[in-house]
Amino acid sequence: MPKLVSVLFVWLTLAVSAQEGTIVVTPDNAGNSFGNQVLIFEDVHHEFQANDVLNFPDDSFDVKEFEMPNLDFTTSRWWLKFSIVNQTLNPNLMIEVARPVTNKAFLYEVKQDSAQLLYQSGDDYPFDKKIIPHRKNIFPIYINEGQAQEYLIELESDGEVINLPLRVYEKTGFFESDYRHQFSFGFYYGIMLLVVFIYFFFFILLRDKSFLYYIIYVFFQAAMQFSLDGYAYQFLFPSGGYFTNHILIFNVAGAIVFLLFYVSAFLKIKERSPGLLRVYKVALVLALLICVMSFIPGKAYEISFPLINGVSLLMSILAIISVYLMRRKGEKICNYFTMAFAVLILGAILFILGNFNIAGNADFSQDTLKIASALEVIILSLSMSNKYRDLQKEKEDAQAIALQSLEEKNALMDQINIRLEKQMKERTAEIEHQKQELAEINAEILSSIKYAKRIQTAILPAPEQAEKILGEHFVFYMPKDVVSGDFYFIEQANTTDSSQKNFSIFAAVDCTGHGVPGAFMSIVGNNYLVQGLTEPTVNSPADALNFLNKGVVKALRQDASNKSNAVRDGMDIALCALENSTKTLHYAGAKNPVYVVRNNSETNPFGENIPEKNLLKSETSDIWLYEVKADKHPIGAFMDEDLQPFTNKEIPVQSGDMIYVFTDGFADQFGGSHLPDGQGKGKKYTYKRFKQFLMAVSHLPAQEQFKKLETEFARWKGDTEQIDDVLVIGVRVCG
Repeated sequence: MPKLVSVLFVWLTLAVSAQEGTIVVTPDNAGNSFGNQVLIFEDVHHEFQANDVLNFPDDSFDVKEFEMPNLDFTTSRWWLKFSIVNQTLNPNLMIEVARPVTNKAFLYEVKQDSAQLLYQSGDDYPFDKKIIPHRKNIFPIYINEGQAQEYLIELESDGEVINLPLRVYEKTGFFESDYRHQFSFGFYYGIMLLVVFIYFFFFILLRDKSFLYYIIYVFFQAAMQFSLDGYAYQFLFPSGGYFTNHILIFNVAGAIVFLLFYVSAFLKIKERSPGLLRVYKVALVLALLICVMSFIPGKAYEISFPLINGVSLLMSILAIISVYLMRRKGEKICNYFTMAFAVLILGAILFILGNFNIAGNADFSQDTLKIASALEVIILSLSMSNKYRDLQKEKEDAQAIALQSLEEKNALMDQINIRLEKQMKERTAEIEHQKQELAEINAEILSSIKYAKRIQTAILPAPEQAEKILGEHFVFYMPKDVVSGDFYFIEQANTTDSSQKNFSIFAAVDCTGHGVPGAFMSIVGNNYLVQGLTEPTVNSPADALNFLNKGVVKALRQDASNKSNAVRDGMDIALCALENSTKTLHYAGAKNPVYVVRNNSETNPFGENIPEKNLLKSETSDIWLYEVKADKHPIGAFMDEDLQPFTNKEIPVQSGDMIYVFTDGFADQFGGSHLPDGQGKGKKYTYKRFKQFLMAVSHLPAQEQFKKLETEFARWKGDTEQIDDVLVIGVRVCG
């Protein structure tokens, strides 16, 4: 009888394990990946919740062929449905799912035909919120021996590949496996850091650029693996979110850029093949362009993942082609150098084909790039050692020649002088060559900044869009440098509450700094203003500033847990929402006010409740200016626990009124040399003079006001340097 029970038990276990969606965990297979035994459903448009998926028939799901399938570059939401039968003696099990760089990984437990959320993981969430503080997505579960439990897993990525290891461990087995991985990782990163330190001293000793490019390339290669392994999320950006999502592509782009610099310097491409040098420049721009794309939300960010993978492979192939072309020209190229890139290409091909779901099981391709990069670095280090030996030999030969020259008879002094003169000319030519290189680098930097201006200009509203939204208006926008820290925002929006009001929204924003730093801040600010348009909780300018404030603090890591590294930058803004149907101006400001100018003969045309200190009347006409004060605290530049809400203000306006928002660039500009006796020379324009000027031109059509502002600013500035970005927006209230 006991034998019969045992046979039945084994038969039932095998029958259950044969069912799709059922995982039978035994002491022998614990720690394996069961990716080919789970039911998989792709939710392309993020339409379904856990309980919806739970009720789908099994034929709605797919089953993959490999134990560790690859779900490709994706922004879909993926659902995994499975049951676990525990045939081990240990009820404490652990589930590992997806790669550490996956944005979202949720585990649901199915009880009484209902899915209940157990744990949240993924690098979109703070590391300290994980149930198990580990770089991987690990969930603890409890199933008694011989019992079964059904689960759902929800996965999301922002365009990166989702690999699907779905491993079930006994608790002790997981940590034993993790210890082995940690040892191999320590060996890998130890090699990379050792190479960086050793060859840094070689660079200091020899001052050869190829050594510098090599160590920077190795650093970015290690940083890329550091991100893929989840350590960047764990140790550098534990709050998750923006920087955690973007650091990987940044590191890959850095590795590509300095690989190109290194190969070009090592092979002396500039001297040996100007045509090939142009190819390298195009490749460099392509890598930087993809890096910039990754910071643009939406489709550009999504496609940057497959693009950077493809470009990585092409750059490695370009290195091998360069070696081949140099050898054909008869140049002597180190065999170690050629071998290193052959190894890298083989590893990169397997890794990238795995990412593109071509190489099959992800378990086969996941670690190939790491192994290949380690071998490549070791082999390249041998190549660099040979180069060091050759340089030392050249140095010794030069010293021997110099010593021999000194020991020659006086009859050879004329020849020595001729040789020294020749060396002087060569040195002069080398200096000129270095000057040319610096000029080319400067030109490349300027080219990159000009391209950044195109990107920044693209986020600003087109004139046709602004005309459609605001009607009669002008935008006086004069950046100090090629790119600007000031930007303007113009959109049409409806509230999401029951009122369903329609608004013409416009804002003048002044980010910390100008030039490239300010331009980066402007992209962050514009991004959160755009997000606020669709945020259900944002229904007023004050709500929009509060949303922007929180977003900037989060994006710049201005939180209490990161006080030492927080970026102390922010922005000043005047944000208006004009409701033409009711002639109401809704306004909220961070340090920057709004001016409303009205032509009216009444004693106080804005109402009795307006403080006199906020009103100004023209001395020559019936034109009044009402200054609506802003809140005194800026956007960002402080810790998240110190966030203060912004105040919303409503101002009744009339047809014909002019509304002005601006940054501080116009009023703070130095100049005034044109005034009699130099009364204003070296002084600021001031807000007092700015108000009087706006009142004087407010009756003119908007485009004539623009021309007057342009003329006034140029006349005041004269030959004085422009000190800041300038932005003034004027909007006429329509009838």
